[in-house]
Formats: sequence, structure tokens, C-alpha cells
Amino acid sequence: MTDARLLIDLGNSRIKWAWARGGELEHGRAGQGDFAELERACRPGVGSRPAEVLLASVAGADETRQVAELCTVRWDLEPQVLRSRPEQGGVRNGYAEPENLGIDRWLAIVGAVARHGKPVVVWDLGTAATLDAVDPSGQHLGGWILPGPGTMLQSLVRGTKLTVPPDLERAGGIEAGRSTAECIRRGVLASQLGALNQFMKLVAARLGTDPKLVVAGGAADAVVAGLDPECIHDPWLVFHGMLVD
Repeated sequence: MTDARLLIDLGNSRIKWAWARGGELEHGRAGQGDFAELERACRPGVGSRPAEVLLASVAGADETRQVAELCTVRWDLEPQVLRSRPEQGGVRNGYAEPENLGIDRWLAIVGAVARHGKPVVVWDLGTAATLDAVDPSGQHLGGWILPGPGTMLQSLVRGTKLTVPPDLERAGGIEAGRSTAECIRRGVLASQLGALNQFMKLVAARLGTDPKLVVAGGAADAVVAGLDPECIHDPWLVFHGMLVD
């Protein structure tokens, strides 16, 4: 029996997947895209039969069921749908009702502590941008949720007649822009960095020390270049968290 595990992260806007063996990710066997791309990645002859499928989903019930049925049809294997726990990997959930903390957010926190230690701030730049802090004892201190960079850009597309750039590439910092596209990119970047810097100050004041900063999410590449504090860029946090007992 193979000891390979298939890890699936079903998000708001895309699906990510990776294989793991012996508690370690196989980075060369990872991918992302829509359901059709996941289906192709799971077709016969592409990969071995997993011993287990772990599924973290913040999508709707229909999308989650579709992915679960793919695994059942392909391997006669029902995925283990993960839920946020009161405690995992030495991290204590800061929510009064732990199951209400989004599973992707929880696993990113657990993965960051497992891979990078504590105290730590986890900044996940997805459809929503989330900031979470963990103190030296492993207590999750809570966090913030705000629109991610892509969501901010899309709100301008929907709500204005501006010509809005598709992403933050070529933002070039947060100095005042000299074209509409430059002004939008830099304004969105400044709003994200402003939230981060304020959160880092609040956490440092509470802890009496500067926490590590770990950054993940689809928009991380475009944003990390504008960071003042040093950071660790780790795009695998949710998958790392899935592998923590």
C-alpha cells in the first residue's frame, strides 16, 4: 500500500493540490487551477493511488461535493474533510468557537508555526487578505480580515469607470503615481502594507518583541518586494498545516 497522500486546498477562486509522502511535500507534484485541471491531474496513469486524501475547503457545498465525488469515483476513496480544531500542532485556536475560524486560515497558522516557529504573524494574501498572530506560548491572538489585492482591484472595476490594471505587477513602490494605472496599483499596495505595518506594531507592543513575519497567498510575489520588515515567503503553508497532527 502506498503511503502517498493527496492534499487539496479548495479556495474561493482556485483549487491547489500537492502530494506528500512520509510527512514531506513532493513539490514537483503540485498544481493549481480549476476543477477541470484537478480532474486531469487525477486521471488514470498520472499519479499513484493515494492512501488518503485530505481536503480543506472554504468553497460552497456544491464545489466541495464535486471534488469529493471525483476522489470517490477515481479511487473509491472518500476524502477527509478537515475542520479547524481547538488545538493543533501546539497552537491554541483563539476563536471562542474554533470551528468558525476558516480552515485555510487555521492550517496556514499551524503550518507557519510548525515550519518557522513562534511568535509569528501570518499574512495570507488571497481573495481575502488575512493577518494572524501567535504568541511564544502557541496562543493564537486573533487577527484581521480585509479584501485582498485582487478583490480591491475588482471592486474598482465593478464600481467605477476607471481603466483598472489586472494586478499589482510593476507597482514600483508606494510613491505617488503619475498615471491612473500606477495610482491604482500603488494605492492598493499602500493599503495592504499599511494594514500589515499597523498589525505588526500592535502585536510587537503586546508581546514586547518583534514576531517573525511569514507571507503566503497568490498575491504575495507582487507585494513582498514592497515590505519594510524582513519576511519569510512560504507559499506552502496550508499544505504544511495539513501534515501536522
